[in-house]
Amino acid sequence: MRKTLLTQSTQTRNGPQSDPRTERWLSIDEAARLLGVGQSTLRRWSDAGLVPVYRTAGGHRRYREADLLAVLKSETRPRRRLSRKALTDLSYSLYQSQLLSQVTTRPWYAHYRPEHLAELRTLGRQLLDLTFRIVNRAVDRASLVRAGRAIGQRYGEVSAAAGLSPAEAVEAFLAFRVPTYVAIAQFAEREEIPTRRVLRVLSELTMVLDEVLLATVQALSSSAVSNEKISQTGLQQQ
Repeated sequence: MRKTLLTQSTQTRNGPQSDPRTERWLSIDEAARLLGVGQSTLRRWSDAGLVPVYRTAGGHRRYREADLLAVLKSETRPRRRLSRKALTDLSYSLYQSQLLSQVTTRPWYAHYRPEHLAELRTLGRQLLDLTFRIVNRAVDRASLVRAGRAIGQRYGEVSAAAGLSPAEAVEAFLAFRVPTYVAIAQFAEREEIPTRRVLRVLSELTMVLDEVLLATVQALSSSAVSNEKISQTGLQQQ
């Protein structure tokens, strides 16, 4: 009998008891398709007690169709969301584990002194945390852009001090920017974030990072003009 084969997980909420013989039971694949999510997401929801799950004697997950329909109709269905902290950590991890080895082989990387690299790491972490605030719908976009431009200006100043050309500084910025997009793509796929939500975040992220890049280039140009004036003054004094 089904009743002897199925036991409700101790991690899920208790629902009204009914005769298991008259219930329709679904495999995890069938249940995931009914809810419109992936199996990994459904496992997490079940383990967190958000969706009732039952176990067979062999340890297989079974879902009661009536429970899933109730979840679909209720406001208790788990909401998938972009996490600013998770995105920041994932982006930083991707850069450290996958992209750093590629960046260090670029000619412009050798121009940065240890103190430059230390400051750039700090600025990079600040920029990641700042730009990923766009996942919060209530964020002040104008303040976000101003703060991003301030970081971009410092990027430009550090790159100018290291002797990078504008083209090299842009290449460096683009290399550092890659993990932010990769992190969003990986996180969205893993957590099954709705496409519309992802596109909105990517659009706003690009807008902020473009402003950062413009500020970087402007700071480089200003530094170049200042250095030229200093050189001319020195020549005149001679």
